[in-house]
Formats: sequence, C-alpha cells, structure tokens
Amino acid sequence: MSRAAAASRREVQAIIRSRPLLTALFLVPGFAILLIAAMLSRGALEALPVALVDAAETQASRTLVSAISAQSGLSVTAALASEAQADAQLRQGQIWAYIVIPSDYGKISSGRLAPVRIAYNATYLSVGSVLERDISRAVTGVVTQQAMAAAERRGLQVSDARLPQVQVHVLFNPEASFEWYLQALVQPAMLHLLAACLGVYAVAREFEDGKLERWRRETGGGMMALLGKFAPYLAILSLWAAAWMIWLVGFRGWRMGGSLAFTYGAQVMMLAASLALSAAITLVSRRSGLGFSASAFYAGSALAYSGGSLPIKGAPSVVVWWSEALPFTHYLRLQMDQFLGSPVAVDLWPAALLLIYVLVGIAFSLWGAERRA
Repeated sequence: MSRAAAASRREVQAIIRSRPLLTALFLVPGFAILLIAAMLSRGALEALPVALVDAAETQASRTLVSAISAQSGLSVTAALASEAQADAQLRQGQIWAYIVIPSDYGKISSGRLAPVRIAYNATYLSVGSVLERDISRAVTGVVTQQAMAAAERRGLQVSDARLPQVQVHVLFNPEASFEWYLQALVQPAMLHLLAACLGVYAVAREFEDGKLERWRRETGGGMMALLGKFAPYLAILSLWAAAWMIWLVGFRGWRMGGSLAFTYGAQVMMLAASLALSAAITLVSRRSGLGFSASAFYAGSALAYSGGSLPIKGAPSVVVWWSEALPFTHYLRLQMDQFLGSPVAVDLWPAALLLIYVLVGIAFSLWGAERRA
C-alpha cells in the first residue's frame, strides 16, 4: 500500500472515530446549505414595514400614498400624525423607513412642487437600498405626473418628450434577487473557513503528546503521506461544493454563463489551499491556537475583503494589499466572471494563483511535518 493510501486510510478511520470531525464534515456544511437556501429562497426582500406622515390629506397626497402602497417591497403599516412619532418608531425598529408628505404638497411654490421627504435606516445597507429604490420609484412617478398636470393648469405646455428621459437596464440579475448574489458569496466563504479550521485540526492532533513521530512511522511520512492525509477532507468538502453548485444552478436555475467545470475546479483548489495553508501555519509553529487564530484571521475576513460585499477600489493601500493576498479574493473573482459568461482564458491567472497557494501550503506543511521539534 502506498504512503498516500496508508495515510488516507488512517485519516478516514480517525474521522469515523471523531464526533467533532464528523460534525464539521457532514453536519455543519449540510445544515449551512439548508439554512442559507431557506433564508434566501424568496429571493428579494418584500413587505418591508414603512410609515406615512400625510400632512396634506388631499387627493394628490392620497394618490401618492396609493402608489407607495402598491410597491411589492413595501408594506405601509402605519399612518402617523407627526414626524416625531415616525422617528420614534424607526428608532424602535418597528419600521424601516417613513415618508413625510408636506402640508403644501401639490402646490407649486417658486416653480416647484413642495418636496416629499424620505427617511430610512441606512445602517442596514441591503434593506436601505431596497427601500430607497421602491420609494423613489413610486414618488418620482407620481410627482412627475402631478407636476405636468399642475403646469398644464397654469397654462404651460408640458409633454413627456420635453422631460429628461432615463433608461435603466438591469443586467445579469433582473429580479434583483439576493439569493443569487448572497449564495454565491456566503456558501464558498463558509466552506473556505471550514476547510481552514479542518486543516488546523487534522495536523494539530498529530503533534499533541508527541504523536507526530508515530504518524511518520505508520504512514512513511513525506509528501505522499501528507497528500493522503489531506485527501479525505478535500474529497468530502468538494462534494459539498458540488452540492451547492447543483442546488444553485441545477435546481434554482441560476445560469452559469461560463464554464461550470472550470469554476468547480477552482473552488476545489481554493479548498485545497485553505487546508494546506492552515496546516502549514500549525505545523511550522507547532501551536494549534496560533493555527486557529490565523485561519480565523485570513479565512474569516475573506468575505469582507474580497470585493464582493464592500468596494476595494479606492480603499487604503493596506486594504487593497490584504484583499489581493487572500486566496478567496481570486476565487470569487473567477467565480463571478464565469457566472457572467467570461471566457476561461480571462480567469487563467486567478486559477494559477490558487494553484500557487496550494503548492506553497503543501511545501511549508511538508517542512513543518518533517522537521524535528
């Protein structure tokens, strides 16, 4: 039996006997996929509670209220008498936004209609963007119509052709669904962090109580034994990565415009890099605490600094540097390119970088495993 096979068999037996490993490899990813799929199955946010303060109480203001209520993303839960009451409900979390229709709404002053004021909680950026979009769409449409009608009553000739025209085309995600966007971010990031932690755990238990010499004797040590040790973890995590892609593309119908096989291969490399890098940190330092801390630092922060959730361009140079240093950044860049239909040739460099991370992690893991404490 080769060294790799011996090491893999030994690792499989260790996994079967270990409840923490069985939980991490089977229960955690399965539960995460089900939970995230359930949370995002509706796709877009709907019926977000908002309040109205209608100080005008005219036919024009009631028309505006009807237009706001018709938006699927909004649910008018309260008609309040004052802005102070609306602000209090916003602070208490009862509503996400409120709209103030002034008492002189519908009357032209200095050539303009009295403005409608919108206040929303921007602490939650995703919710705030939905609120801003839906409320602005309703208000803009009604106010434009009413402005034209008011101008015509004053004898001014106004037509749609004389108004500024804006055409907006939503590409790739016309439903504005959070499911496609967030699942494409969260699921790979979760597997990335899990792989990093497993890389630490898998090697840390070997040098505790002087067991590293025993591992060398039983497996023969060397590169092949090390690859065999990581193989069961990578195989199981790769199956979960495949399950996620099958769910998102096969069942939910989100189209992969580029190469699904290339994207899957890149995700497997990203998971291999996570295992190898975290194992290397742990084997070189011979400290599992340092391994877990470092893994949490680089894998736990990967989503925030990948450019998928927060913009990186224009950020301080240290942020840009850290983003480029993370393997997850290069994987996510490749994945999103392939979802949008980019040729494989465009993403050969990110794929090469992931392979470099794997090789560097394995090299340092081998050095750490072979050196004598």
